[in-house]
Amino acid sequence: MVIAPQQTPAAVLRVSIRLFLIIFMLTGAVFSGVLMAFYRTETGTRLENLKTQEQFAVALKVKAISDPLTAISGDLLFFSQQNELGDYLNSGNPALLDRIGVEYALASKRKHIYDQIRFLNSEGIERVRVNYNQGTPVVVPDADLQSKKNRYYFEDCLRLAKGEIFISPFDLNIEQNAIERPFKPMIRLGTPVFDAAGRKRGIVLVNYFGQDLLDRLLAAEPLSEGKTMLLNADGFWLLSPNPDQAWGFMFQDTSRTLAATDPAAWERIRRSQHGQFETTLGLYTFTTVTPLEEGFRSSTGSGEAFGRSAGAIDHDAYRWHLLSFVSTEELAAMKSSFQVKYFSVGAGLFLLIATGAWITAFAVSKRRLYQAQLQAMALYDALTGLPNRTLFFDRLTMTIEHSRRYNSHFGLLYIDLDGFKQVNDTFGHAAGDELLSAAGRLFLAMCRKSDTVARLGGDEFAVISTETDSAVGVETLAARIIAAFEYPIRLAAGEVTVGASIGIVLFPAGSDNPEDLVRLADKAMYAAKQQGKNRFCFAPHGERMNMAEDTK
Repeated sequence: MVIAPQQTPAAVLRVSIRLFLIIFMLTGAVFSGVLMAFYRTETGTRLENLKTQEQFAVALKVKAISDPLTAISGDLLFFSQQNELGDYLNSGNPALLDRIGVEYALASKRKHIYDQIRFLNSEGIERVRVNYNQGTPVVVPDADLQSKKNRYYFEDCLRLAKGEIFISPFDLNIEQNAIERPFKPMIRLGTPVFDAAGRKRGIVLVNYFGQDLLDRLLAAEPLSEGKTMLLNADGFWLLSPNPDQAWGFMFQDTSRTLAATDPAAWERIRRSQHGQFETTLGLYTFTTVTPLEEGFRSSTGSGEAFGRSAGAIDHDAYRWHLLSFVSTEELAAMKSSFQVKYFSVGAGLFLLIATGAWITAFAVSKRRLYQAQLQAMALYDALTGLPNRTLFFDRLTMTIEHSRRYNSHFGLLYIDLDGFKQVNDTFGHAAGDELLSAAGRLFLAMCRKSDTVARLGGDEFAVISTETDSAVGVETLAARIIAAFEYPIRLAAGEVTVGASIGIVLFPAGSDNPEDLVRLADKAMYAAKQQGKNRFCFAPHGERMNMAEDTK
């Protein structure tokens, strides 16, 4: 039995509230369970979660070191293959040096990370040098160029093969045998250059602002609760939460080492590649960074004025230790504030869930209303809420196909109200509409849920009675409908009495075309009217020719 869905603003509100309660209760129940389970787990394993967060953050901070060094190596290889430099190495034309300087100045201004970009010939003489000059790069005049043949970085870089890259230790810049102030952290990287004949003709060298690397590490610090530290292989700070602790090795101050402040921590760090542990001072999370990738070479000659000896070192010896440190005071503070923060977040999330559930429920309900209204307009009669002519023929077609496939029967009843015009003329159209609505409800009450009751137009209705094995079942339904109209129908304008003339087609009939079946039933209905109205008559298709007796 099909009737149009009834949708009103009040109904939409009721549906919205019910849907909201369902969504909120289901989501809230799931969230509450998860929240409670998470709370119980978190209160017992807060430190473990913090450890995981610190490990993840340290792994990400490694990229803050590797990414700029990888980019610089790409720049160096580009400088070494520069067209102007290649032409100069092959021709020796000094006019090309100016063009090389222009290219270096452009790169310096664009990159903002190179204190100097230099080309030194095979004798260690600077032929081109560009100074960053606080963001306004300048090409150094020939008269100010210097010989660097005795400096460790020139000697070590010149020994390399084609495509290999030199990287110096991370230290402070030295000018005229004194540490430059304010401190200027520096890393020097270089690569040898060759002419067309494959002869080594010098090196290209860049002085990388080490502060850029340190700033990258500090920028990633919000990823963790801990403070970022960077140590060299000897345990001296390159980066420390306390700036006064950094660069102690430049002053041979062994008190400015992790070994001096927390010996137990340094002993564990220097013996392991990575790890995590607690001491009386706090939680350490660390990993060993080896900035020397494949093809990189270095030396220990940096700062030879301070007593270091020059000499090549291997990949494993050149290493830094990257740490994230959470003090015991910070651990205690996090534990004490966790409960308040946790339940504050939980309350906020519940509010969000409630808001989201209501928005979702209301949106779904409005969409249902809109879809139902469209469906009602297209397929249902606005007055009675019954299927209209379009939906009726769709259902009739489906019933015919089903009956043909399964060799079953169904009955089609075409109903016209007797006396409807008199009610309409006497009491008005409003009373007529009220009568049609009442008749629709009466037909629904007489039929099964599997039947289809439709209004075809005016005071004409139709019923598709399915699963009918013989004419007896259809006769019984028609007789019940006619008997129901024996009683007066109460309208706002008063009581009225009408009847029903019914034409019946029992499928299979003479045709399986829906339009033909309706015409046969219509013809039978008129035959019933001609026989005195308020009765039913079968369509004369050869199976049932006789007219039913008057049911009165």
